[in-house]
Amino acid sequence: GYYGSLATAYAGLKKTAEAVDAACGAIVSWGPTHGNRAQAIESLKAVVRQAPDLDAYVVQLDKQSAETGLHNPVVRKAIGQAYMEKGQHAKAIPQLNLAIEIQPNDAETHQALAACYDQQQDKEGAIRQLLRWRELARREIKLYDDLGKRCQALNKPEEAERAFTSIVEVLPSESESHALLAEIRQQQNRWPEAIVQWEQVARIR
Repeated sequence: GYYGSLATAYAGLKKTAEAVDAACGAIVSWGPTHGNRAQAIESLKAVVRQAPDLDAYVVQLDKQSAETGLHNPVVRKAIGQAYMEKGQHAKAIPQLNLAIEIQPNDAETHQALAACYDQQQDKEGAIRQLLRWRELARREIKLYDDLGKRCQALNKPEEAERAFTSIVEVLPSESESHALLAEIRQQQNRWPEAIVQWEQVARIR
């Protein structure tokens, strides 16, 4: 489309701001549900990834956002992902945080942030991020599993146990949640408790 071609042309001229604006125009033009929107977002990511002046562009974007009070979460996420690919996780974190502030339900951004903290060896930061995500995705039982294992690794048994028991508390009538807790109990060599959970699985199924 027109915007996509324009973005490619600006990117070829190494005009990052103009290329990003054109790529965003393509995203908007397809609307929120159109199948080509995903392709337009990938084009934006490519523009940001290939930007020769990404740091300078971020400074320009921050100044613009300070003046307008507006942030584009899709652009911030793309910048964060680009920094991640470059191995610059400390630079990625503030960009991904800005994206989440505006689009808090974006699971991919939450996952990216947790990965950044992991790469920074910031285990507490990763846990804080998972807790933040959990507040918005309370029925995602894999989150509780991950959170519990991370708390175990940091020698926080009470927090770990709270995370593990939450698995069945949030989905008490689903066999999937009882099966997951049963597997965790087996890993902990807590076999009688694992049996109780497997019995629940059998009853529900």
